[in-house]
Amino acid sequence: MNAPSLQRRIRNGTLLMLALVVLLGLYTLPRVYALGGAIRATLYRNYISIEAAQNMHAALNTLQVAEHDGKAKDVLPGARHNFLQWSDVENHDFTEVGEPELAADILKRGNQLFADVAAAPPGTYHDREFAELNGRLDDLIAMNKAAMFRADSRSVRLGKHLAYEFAGGLALVLLVGAAVSWGLGWRLSKPLTELTERLRGISQRKSQVRLGPQPLAELEAVAREFNSMAERLEQYDKLNVERLVYEKSKTEAIIESLEDGVVLIDSEGIVAHINEIASLILGVDLQDALGSPFDDLSSNHPHYLRVRDALRTLQRAGTAGTNGHRTEIDLHVRGRDHSYVLKPVPLHHIIGKSLGTLLILQDVTYIRDQDRARTNLVATLSHELRTPLTSLALSAELLSREDVDTNAKSGELLQVILEECSRMRQLTDNLLNLARGEIPAIAVQQKRLDLARLAADVTRRFAIQAREKHVALEEHIGAVPEIIGDAVKLSWVISNLLGNALRYTPAGGTITVAARGTEQATRLEVTDSGPGIPADMKDYIFERFVQYGSDGFEKGSAGLGLSIVKEIVEAHGGRIFVESANSHGARFIVEIPAAMEI
Repeated sequence: MNAPSLQRRIRNGTLLMLALVVLLGLYTLPRVYALGGAIRATLYRNYISIEAAQNMHAALNTLQVAEHDGKAKDVLPGARHNFLQWSDVENHDFTEVGEPELAADILKRGNQLFADVAAAPPGTYHDREFAELNGRLDDLIAMNKAAMFRADSRSVRLGKHLAYEFAGGLALVLLVGAAVSWGLGWRLSKPLTELTERLRGISQRKSQVRLGPQPLAELEAVAREFNSMAERLEQYDKLNVERLVYEKSKTEAIIESLEDGVVLIDSEGIVAHINEIASLILGVDLQDALGSPFDDLSSNHPHYLRVRDALRTLQRAGTAGTNGHRTEIDLHVRGRDHSYVLKPVPLHHIIGKSLGTLLILQDVTYIRDQDRARTNLVATLSHELRTPLTSLALSAELLSREDVDTNAKSGELLQVILEECSRMRQLTDNLLNLARGEIPAIAVQQKRLDLARLAADVTRRFAIQAREKHVALEEHIGAVPEIIGDAVKLSWVISNLLGNALRYTPAGGTITVAARGTEQATRLEVTDSGPGIPADMKDYIFERFVQYGSDGFEKGSAGLGLSIVKEIVEAHGGRIFVESANSHGARFIVEIPAAMEI
């Protein structure tokens, strides 16, 4: 059997209350109307009788006054007419018991009085007859006034009776309405309370939360939807738990497969997860570490103590607002020295709420081995180059001192060889000292010099090489403000840029050297028409050991040239950057601040 709908119950209750109101109206309204009509009619007729008696009083008074004035004969016809007229009105308006007899007596006495006045000689007075007749008229007025007072009392009693009846009807309607409201409220509140309890059960992750049969059709529909939702939520929770377990297993597998050590520390400082590599590096037991505070693991292994101290130092540095977010430590693991970068990564769910820290021990041993190999290579190359460069410089100097006829071209070549040998010796000495760690950075002399003249001198040294390679070497050098710097190292910067441009510019190409200045800086540009530099290499073209070789062009020697160029330019307080479009050449731009006037 289908449950009745809430709409039907509200409709039936409303119709019941409406029917009661209509019945109450049908009962009371006719009675009120009839009562009002009857009282109105009675009062009106009583009022007519009183008015008729008062007009007859007036006619008698007029005649009595005229009799005393000796004019009774003249006034008698009019007074008789008025008296008889109002007597006739009274005879058609009887409302009270005894009123017809009193009216007949008044008419009889009036006719007798008018006849006596008409037959009496002048000077005769009928005051006693007038007084008796006026007394009878007063009795008529008193009778109708008493009737009016009785009608008023009756209307009051009937009005109270109707008011009580109407109040009783309203009370009945209110009781019915209250009963309907209470019944609907009870039928609604009980299922809603049950629904609240079931929802609370869902929020508390209770299983098999269902609603039973409901007394209303609408609530039955809600119960069906709720039960369907609860079933879907249970299925979703089951799938979600399985997915979480799967994701947890996958995450643990990924962490375990990493070659770096990973330690997950929650917001309370407790180790939530540690992979096997991390336990091996730290020298702690994996099972003992799980669930224990990272700062108080039951281990005195020196690796753990060093990592713990390094982590505390990083955390203090982060609290102090410094930029220290990682540090490097050396540990002896698996029979050899390893270099690890200790990198704590804060985990945040929402702003202001920390989920903990992911501690990563990244093995950079291979990178440090490569760095050491490159450093050794640079040191070896620098040391091995010193002897042939010295011999070459001595040979060129001896040739320049010999008293032999040499043409201008040979003399120019010997001068170029001597200058380049001098710069190469300085470069090898700097590289050797840098590889040994004896100097932290490139040192520069502080002298005022003209960068435009220096660029022109260096460019002329490459004129012969450019002609031999069939490359046009153009100069657009204007007046520039003086700078404070090292002429030897800046000439090496220009030589390196021109050497790279000659290496990558094909025959028939063009190399342009331009210098221009402003009040604040001097700008040097070296532009070639070679293959250009790919966009993905422009960001790190100035890093050490970065080499780029395009199709048909040979790579540089060791990938140190542009790195040293950048260090020299920055040592002068300037900057260097490159602009290049693929297959459309490259433009290297050097900007150095102008010398301040003292």
